[in-house]
Amino acid sequence: MRKKLWLLLLLLSGLLLPVSGTWSAGGPERGKIERVVAATVEVERGSEKQRQAWLAEKSRLTDETHALELEARLLRARVEKLEGYRLQRQKEIARFEAGLAEMRRIDLELEPELDALVGRLERFIATDLPFDRQERQQRLVGLRRELDRYDSRLAEKLRRVFEALKIEAGYGRGFEVGEENLKLDGTETTVQVLRLGRIGLYYLTLDGRQAGWYDRRKRAWEPLAVAYRPAIREALRMALKQRAFDLVRLPVVGAGAETAAGKGGEK
Repeated sequence: MRKKLWLLLLLLSGLLLPVSGTWSAGGPERGKIERVVAATVEVERGSEKQRQAWLAEKSRLTDETHALELEARLLRARVEKLEGYRLQRQKEIARFEAGLAEMRRIDLELEPELDALVGRLERFIATDLPFDRQERQQRLVGLRRELDRYDSRLAEKLRRVFEALKIEAGYGRGFEVGEENLKLDGTETTVQVLRLGRIGLYYLTLDGRQAGWYDRRKRAWEPLAVAYRPAIREALRMALKQRAFDLVRLPVVGAGAETAAGKGGEK
């Protein structure tokens, strides 16, 4: 608008000067006006350049502001997600801390419980059928040694105790045949011993003339009636896989049992 105004003034000046007749073509006033007009035009050109530069800067700043606003929205979204992650991690940390506290409590209670458990196992083995005595006693000694070690981890102590319990539980299944030296009628005699789980222990001399069993109530080896010798012999053969499995009649101790060979002790 300002540029158009100056151009209009210049045109009017060019039209008025010849009419007035007071200014000559080379007069000083005309030169002065031309200089003023030229300066004005130059100022206007400078202003236009500044305006264009300002418009370019405004456009650049607008684009930059828009980009920053997009980045700010993205950052806010990330902050919200990170806050959610932080809350999740706090919950997990709280669960872990609760678990650690529970583990510490269990540690404090478990070690004395393991001692008590091994004590019960010792008493059980002492009253159980007398088989694999040396091996079982050695296992108990090893357990006690492990529990008494200050540098042993609780997890290792627990593993050893469970392993011993598993072995003892396994004795209740299956059968086993071995040879032992028993004192029969005051004489040291080699016999075959048959273990049927934890139901009973039975023996038969190598010549097959004497048979007996271990009486839990008396905690001693006792002879059995002659009628049981064939059953024990057949049971030994089955355990040694020398014949097919079949039913045999052997005495076992039950509730209210009296003796090994008679009354309520036979089943």
